[in-house]
Amino acid sequence: MRRQRDRHQGFTLYETLLVLAIVASLTTLVGFQARHQRQITSERAFWPVWQQAWTAGRQWALAHRTIVDVHVDPNTGRTTFRDGVTHRLLRTVKAPPGLRLLPPAADLEIRRNGVSTAQTLWWHSRPSGNYWQQTFQIGGALIYVAATTEAP
Repeated sequence: MRRQRDRHQGFTLYETLLVLAIVASLTTLVGFQARHQRQITSERAFWPVWQQAWTAGRQWALAHRTIVDVHVDPNTGRTTFRDGVTHRLLRTVKAPPGLRLLPPAADLEIRRNGVSTAQTLWWHSRPSGNYWQQTFQIGGALIYVAATTEAP
């Protein structure tokens, strides 16, 4: 007596393609979600770093009785802190990808006494769609950052 062989010993081509399509779409979806979440997390981590660099610039101005020039490039979001007399680079803070300063470029100044003018900078986040309002209070010692969905 001959044993009858099962005709389906594995997946058919259709079943294999269906499983591959499902796995590929889930992997892509999870990958995009993770990337988006990393961008938003790096954006939130950027503000304390920027604040710390500003505070260090104020301390430099006070300790060396010199002006500190602060330039924010609107194209890259890169912020540079330089000694206003020697033009020595003190610190650079790079904005995360997707976060840009709205034009015009920001040229700020921390004076010898650690004071700067009150002003507001606006940043736009592509990943979240938020606008970040960075407000410098009179004297420049305190900086507030708040997210909003409305354009300036």
